[in-house]
This record gives sequence, structure tokens and C-alpha cells, in this order.
Amino acid sequence: MEMKNISQMLRSFRDNLPNNSRTAIAIDRGASLEEISELAEEEGLHKLVSVLFEAEQEALRDGLDVVEDSAKATETFIHEARKDLPENSRTAAAIDRGASWEEISELAEEEGLHQIASVLFEAEQEQLRNPL
Repeated sequence: MEMKNISQMLRSFRDNLPNNSRTAIAIDRGASLEEISELAEEEGLHKLVSVLFEAEQEALRDGLDVVEDSAKATETFIHEARKDLPENSRTAAAIDRGASWEEISELAEEEGLHQIASVLFEAEQEQLRNPL
């Protein structure tokens, strides 16, 4: 995932955090991913922690400051988000059957799962800007 993708994902998470959240404050001031991850963990923001952990691990494996594979980080986010969804959720069913990001995003929006919809929308836009 390029740093721009990580920034977009952080903005999506940030939009759903209260202004007094320590994680939100860290994102707003441009703190390191490590610091944001630690604060997110303290505040119980497990999906954000998971996505940042994957990004950090990928960067370490590649010896880069940024992660190249945004699709992998998005998939990690989707599967972490799925763990928190009720079994009768249409979004959960779409994730379980491997639906497209677009379909998952639309269903998430319909079900009021704005964070999932926002992250997937950003990932879709990034893929359109930078096709393989």
C-alpha cells in the first residue's frame, strides 16, 4: 500500500472517531503509524490496528517505508470487519461468498456500515487510478 493509500484509509477511520479520541488526535497531527497503532489498540480500535499491523509487516518484509499491495491491506480490513458483523448481515454474507468490493461497499452503506463502505470506496478509487 502506498503511503497515499494508508493516508486515505486513516482519513476514513478518522472521520468516524470523536475529536477527543487520542487516536484521532494522533492522526490529525500526522503521527507515525506505530504511534497511531498503539493508541488505536489502547482505545480498542481493533480493525484499524489490524490494517496498520499488516501495513507495517509488509513494509518490514519488503524493506520499504510503504506497503506496495493495497489490495492485501484492504482484504485484511474486510476480513477483520467481518468478524464484528452479525450473521444475518447482508454485508457479512457478501464477504463470506467473496463478492466484489463494490457490492460489499454498497451493502455496507445500505446497512449503515459507513466505515466499511468508505474504506472500500477509497480502495476501489485507488484501483481505478492505478490499474495493474
